[in-house]
Amino acid sequence: MATWALNLFDRLHLGHHILIDRLAELPDPVAAVTDGQLVGQGLELQNLIQPLEVRVERLKEYLIECKLDGIIEVRGITKNEDLLPVERDATFLMYEGPCCTEIQSGALYLRKQKLSVEDKIEFLLPVRANDGEKIASARIRNGQIDRFGRKLRGTTEPPRLLQFEGRSGLRTPKGDVYDARDGPPEKRVVKRIKEESPKHVIAVGDVTSATILEEGYTPQVMIIDGITKRGPYEKEFKAPEDILIYNPAAVIYPEAWSAIDTAIHNTKSTLITVDGEEDLLGFPAVLLAPEDSVVVYGQPDLGIIWVPVTPENKILARELLEQMPIIE
Repeated sequence: MATWALNLFDRLHLGHHILIDRLAELPDPVAAVTDGQLVGQGLELQNLIQPLEVRVERLKEYLIECKLDGIIEVRGITKNEDLLPVERDATFLMYEGPCCTEIQSGALYLRKQKLSVEDKIEFLLPVRANDGEKIASARIRNGQIDRFGRKLRGTTEPPRLLQFEGRSGLRTPKGDVYDARDGPPEKRVVKRIKEESPKHVIAVGDVTSATILEEGYTPQVMIIDGITKRGPYEKEFKAPEDILIYNPAAVIYPEAWSAIDTAIHNTKSTLITVDGEEDLLGFPAVLLAPEDSVVVYGQPDLGIIWVPVTPENKILARELLEQMPIIE
């Protein structure tokens, strides 16, 4: 009897880890990443669910990490008919929820009608976050919790998209340029930090964060995405606190707002790792940080930009956001 775990596998989280652990114990295990007809309608922030190919790839990466890639097969399924090739009785592992209802009334009903099989459904108990509520991808998408169920500060900011035609002429927060042609910019930046003692230092970008760390200073918040202009950035970052978020290029999602706000209020240095791109996340940082803080980010082929968190720069950052349409 084959065993299939059916789930969105969006923002691969602790509940998914437990589902995979259970699946690995059962015969002929398949982790099926659902999409299309197998997704419940009206899910919270449904447009922000990771694309199917991203969810499949992240799940495969996790299985390799757990050394389960030779045991569990991964498939993406989008139509009720995708389960018909499983001709014998099968066991389906699921968490109860809107997607589960959609699958039962659709794909599993179709299997019974077409194949006359007697499938078994095993419902797993919900995994609880630190606040006692269940861990769910929707809660991660809206910034309530992180992928391990840790409570975040949350946000009321909607998801926004920076349209290509709107990128020119944007008024951005004003800062000082530390040009690489005048010597390593990180040395001068760290010297200024030590002289001015800003309330918080938020470093955006892999190279900027890494070079400041190499100068012996640890920013309160570091936001990285593993990418530089020249391609993947392989340096390993460590911090007392860490949060993983999903934020594609040219957008700012609620989970990014919530993670940055949480990091700013943490008592320990926090690393925010972005699956996607961090290019726009300096703007939420300026809006969320207390005045007299500083946001530093790298400018390719130039150096490091020092942006003081001032009332004027908060206004400019808000003006930028208002030019970005809300993702409905």
